[in-house]
Amino acid sequence: MKTTSADVVIVGAGAIGCATAYFLSRKGVKVAVVEKDSIGERASGTATGILNPMVLDETKTESLLPLTWKSFQMHEALSKELKETTGIDCHFRKSTQLILAFSEREADELRSLVKLNQEIGIKVSWLDKQSVLNIEDRISHKLKGAIYCEDGANIESYRYVLALAQAAEKMGAEIHYGNVVGLRKTRNKVTGVKMSSREIISQSTVLAMGPWTSMASSWLDFPIPVGPERGQIVKIQASSPSLTSTIFSGNHYVTYKAHEGLIYTGTTHEQVGFDDSTTIEGRDTIITGLLNILPSSIEAQVVTQTACLRPLTADGLPIIGEFPFQSNAYLATGHWSKGILLSPITALIITELILKGKTSYSINSFDPARFVKYG
Repeated sequence: MKTTSADVVIVGAGAIGCATAYFLSRKGVKVAVVEKDSIGERASGTATGILNPMVLDETKTESLLPLTWKSFQMHEALSKELKETTGIDCHFRKSTQLILAFSEREADELRSLVKLNQEIGIKVSWLDKQSVLNIEDRISHKLKGAIYCEDGANIESYRYVLALAQAAEKMGAEIHYGNVVGLRKTRNKVTGVKMSSREIISQSTVLAMGPWTSMASSWLDFPIPVGPERGQIVKIQASSPSLTSTIFSGNHYVTYKAHEGLIYTGTTHEQVGFDDSTTIEGRDTIITGLLNILPSSIEAQVVTQTACLRPLTADGLPIIGEFPFQSNAYLATGHWSKGILLSPITALIITELILKGKTSYSINSFDPARFVKYG
């Protein structure tokens, strides 16, 4: 069997894997990326690409908000850097965001989150009904108010992942296509990966396989409780003027993609295993949500519908860090619907852990060791 070597081997060529490859490569690290399909083939390449730094779950703000905010701040400069390096325009575009409340209970819950997000530096405020309608008068007049966030953006996710991969290659990274079937181990150290046709020896190994990272549970003899959640997206052509803000309401969102001239709207949260097909039921759910937000969209024409599988962990938080029982193995997965947003900061953290043995960011809440109780 053929054997090659690298300083670091990364399994998975989505946003997390490719960002990590790029961040390591520009530090002079020899990187090999292994992908079973193609670059950005799965969720990373089909994601809507909304960059929303806010955390609207009060139980997760303390742990997650510092990372979402820092990562959001990294995206604009990174997009410019990638364009200079590869010529690929990721279509990074700043966009204000509205999180709508249609009941007094929703309004109270959202108001309570404004201060938490403000304290870290995000420009966010509460607007009453009329102030919201002054921004976008097509929104349903049934609303009670909304969070208004000035710090938001959009990116074209597939071009972003492709640019990361090409930039990493320009820095010397190599991309190998094929299935990883196991890990090389020496005593309590992971020393590379086993593929169907070759082995890659490495000093460090990063597993960034999205929901498929659960496969590595058998390789590491350790539970990795991450699995797929299907999310569907409908893309529509609307005749009315484009939206100036990305709009959220519950599980639904509406955003305008200027480079395509399309409105993206979603989404669903479905536990259907690894089935990434689209459904009529999913489309109907999304369209109903759209019409609740923008009733005038009744005239909109559906252009296409897509679906992807988000990596969701047992506790809803990402898994970022070194594997607890076998050294030189790192996990970077479980980012759920914030994988594109969190890819720069995750790549930076993994790079710091590999090169320095520690990171300047608090990642205790994301430690893989927290899942020992699931064994």
